[in-house]
Amino acid sequence: MAKLSAYDELTAHKMPADLTPHELFVELDELVTHQHDNVKDLMEWKEKARWIKFEEDVLDASDRWGRPHVASLSFHSLIELRRLLENGAVHVDVDAHNYISLMQAVIDRLTVKQDLPPDLQEYVMEALILRHSHQDGKPRFTRSKSYSNLMGLDSMTRYTKYQHIRGPGKSAVHKNGHLDGQHTAVNISPDDLDNPLIARSSRSYAANLDKERYNMELLKKIPQDAEVASVLVGTLDKLQKPCTVLFRLSQGLMLDHVAEVPLPIRFLFVCVGPPLQNFDYLEIGRSLSTLLSNQKFREAAYKAKIHTDMLTAMNAFLDESIVLPPGDFDRKTLLPIMHMAQKKMNERKAKAAAESQATSGGDEPTPPDDSLSRTGRPFGGLIKDVRRKFPQYISDFKDGINTQVLAAFIFIYFACLSPAITFGGLLAEKTDNYMGASEMLMATGISGIMFSLLGGQPLLIAGFTGPNMVFEEGVYKFSKQLDIDLMPWRLWIGIWIFVIGVILVATEASFLVKYVSRFTQEIFAFLISMIFIYEVFKKLIKVFKTYPLCKDYVDCVSHLPDYTIFTAGTDNLTAAGNSTGETTSEAATKPNTALFTMSITLFTFTLAYLLKGLRNKKVLGRTIRRALGDFGVPFAILVMCLIDFFVRDKVDTQKLNVPADFSVTDPDKRGWLINPLGTEAKPFPVGHMFSAIIPALLASILIYMESLIAGVIVDKKENKLRKGSGFHLDMLVLGFIALINGFLGVPFVCAATVRSVAHTSALTIMSTNHAPGERPKLERIIEQRLSNLLVHLLIMASLFLGAVLQYIPTAVLFGVFLYMGVASLSGIQLWQRMILLITPTKHHPVDVGYVRYVRVRKMHVFTLIQIICVGILWGVKLSPGAMAFPFVLILLVPLRLFLLKHIFSTQELSELDKDDDCKVLIAAEEDDLDFYGTAHMPD
Repeated sequence: MAKLSAYDELTAHKMPADLTPHELFVELDELVTHQHDNVKDLMEWKEKARWIKFEEDVLDASDRWGRPHVASLSFHSLIELRRLLENGAVHVDVDAHNYISLMQAVIDRLTVKQDLPPDLQEYVMEALILRHSHQDGKPRFTRSKSYSNLMGLDSMTRYTKYQHIRGPGKSAVHKNGHLDGQHTAVNISPDDLDNPLIARSSRSYAANLDKERYNMELLKKIPQDAEVASVLVGTLDKLQKPCTVLFRLSQGLMLDHVAEVPLPIRFLFVCVGPPLQNFDYLEIGRSLSTLLSNQKFREAAYKAKIHTDMLTAMNAFLDESIVLPPGDFDRKTLLPIMHMAQKKMNERKAKAAAESQATSGGDEPTPPDDSLSRTGRPFGGLIKDVRRKFPQYISDFKDGINTQVLAAFIFIYFACLSPAITFGGLLAEKTDNYMGASEMLMATGISGIMFSLLGGQPLLIAGFTGPNMVFEEGVYKFSKQLDIDLMPWRLWIGIWIFVIGVILVATEASFLVKYVSRFTQEIFAFLISMIFIYEVFKKLIKVFKTYPLCKDYVDCVSHLPDYTIFTAGTDNLTAAGNSTGETTSEAATKPNTALFTMSITLFTFTLAYLLKGLRNKKVLGRTIRRALGDFGVPFAILVMCLIDFFVRDKVDTQKLNVPADFSVTDPDKRGWLINPLGTEAKPFPVGHMFSAIIPALLASILIYMESLIAGVIVDKKENKLRKGSGFHLDMLVLGFIALINGFLGVPFVCAATVRSVAHTSALTIMSTNHAPGERPKLERIIEQRLSNLLVHLLIMASLFLGAVLQYIPTAVLFGVFLYMGVASLSGIQLWQRMILLITPTKHHPVDVGYVRYVRVRKMHVFTLIQIICVGILWGVKLSPGAMAFPFVLILLVPLRLFLLKHIFSTQELSELDKDDDCKVLIAAEEDDLDFYGTAHMPD
């Protein structure tokens, strides 16, 4: 009876093959020579590269890991690898019990193929069982009695010729092929080797191993149930030609001396041979490793029944590969190649979707629940929202008991407090102290509390924004021109906003937000950004006129008809010699107010902007960078306030006008509750009550449009929200808030887009086991009401900090406004296209759709149309009818829908007016999210 080879014995009684695809950790080891303990030319398998999803190479010069990157392969090595696989190097469903039997099967297959002469079998075998050296420097082979156990597991006599390996010491082989010392083996018992459950349960097995000998941190980044592909390449001088074999084991084999992580081995690739010209063993190993890390090839390799199945998968890989011609390329010139790769990916997705639909019999998939879809019944959308959100109401508070929610609460408190103080300071000047910081804190606090308790989407943050400020300024100017009592009129505006909100909810008008495209949003956002910047320089110019730069400052000031010094106290804006106790001559001897005001403004802006950009720099740790970026604005305010405080005896600056106790900004003009009928001395006319419908309609456009847009951004499917949204319920609650704010005489609010995006991002839980170089995956967002509620309760408590807030210079608030205006430009595509107007065509970015698919002339025409619209809105804002600018804004929607389609083609409009693809509230592994860039809306 003929004696079976090791390979034939292993395949004669096969275990059931596991054809389920797994994730793979691929490790590439090269046979190298080195010097150890004064012994020259010792050989070992040294780790050169590894793949989880991206390639990581060992940097030989510094002996450390390089950055994860997409592998770039030699076309020649791919062709050479394909030729090797065609010549019968692939073998599937191979059974093995231990490392020695596996390597003996490799020797036997190479002998059967006549690639390996019989007299060189022992020489190659001794090379294959060399120790493996890994980059972390932890030895994979130590002296252990378990090697004797492993050798005793196999009773085949062919293994007895390796018994001399079991001497003391570590294994190594001289370059001439002679074994030196001991080749130790795996620390597992015979029972473990025969137990398939141990072989398959990699994580449970890893728990019982000596963790100090493995890279356990790397193991955390590898997906569950992953397996190992071991790729061994190198040169052996005695061989006459390359010897190549690729094994796929029928079951994962747990060997603790091959890979740097304790996972079962499923694929083994060996490619050794003599040094040859135009045959790079390492590049061939990299080619196969990259193939195995590719998802489509990996799935085909697991399911392959014969070797031609792998060849077919490799052909598909080559069909989708991009060949880079030889030459010296600049990184920027590779952008078209990236676009081509993206195009191929989109084609694959479309093809897969078509195949999936064909296999399903052409049945249309069930569309997801669209919160903006109409039911056709009065209040139908509101009823759906209540039914969706009410069962989850208790869990909205239970889910908030979380350490990440606590961190988000601290961050969002400062993110809400800073704009509240800033807008309050500016609004006090715009409305002649009818509303200021006290009213703004009250509006922010009470509105946030009500919205967190009653709103449909508690991730949204209710607050005052730039568009609201423009509207409030317009209402004040209009009431002053027509001699209308401001506060009762605002109360009736709030009443009518609520009535209009009820009508919109009853008619399910939320769906109209679908027609507010990026064309309108960016015109709106750009206008508000320009208003922020304009207001800052307008105030600085006013300060310089009040405090001019003079050679003889005392003489210059004495010739002014009236001038004011700015000090902290009960009357923040005080005439010289008033409550501060200073005389005119004493105040006049304190120059540099204008210069110091401008310096604080610019330094506040610069510090906040630099800290924002620090998030994505490479200095400091990521946690520190993110903290400084998140709290950049509060930190800038604190630093500049301290500087102003320490020089208060040298320079006077205007301070925030806020009372020291719990009261309105100017108690002489109003109280906390507004009478809708006016006062006995001045009753409010009935005609004025109904005239408030017009500004209420305009305010509704702003409040509901911006809130719905914020809700759409937060509710994107990429954010994987589980509890759904509540657009109709949010509209009703915002209308009710407007009613309450009208009675309190505080500003109207809406959902603040940037703050809502920041809140959602702070509650996002990202994956921690992603592969090096891979984007962290969004696992879930903590949908709860607790952080929103606590933030606004604390803001309400901030009303009692008036004595502290009085020391904030208004110059600091100017700097915050400048920061908000400039930072908002980063997410506005209109601003980027405006820069392209003065940029040579050859420098236009070719990786964006509005450049690649739209002719330059058409792109510029679209940009100029938007600029003209911004100019018209700016003119309306500066006119006596500034209050009507929301009506002009809403006219941009029919302009986009009905007029622009006659100027631009459908594809051009699609590229110029589309939202960013798959914009999720997360960032890359190295880069953090820019909230302004994500929102592309004012705040």
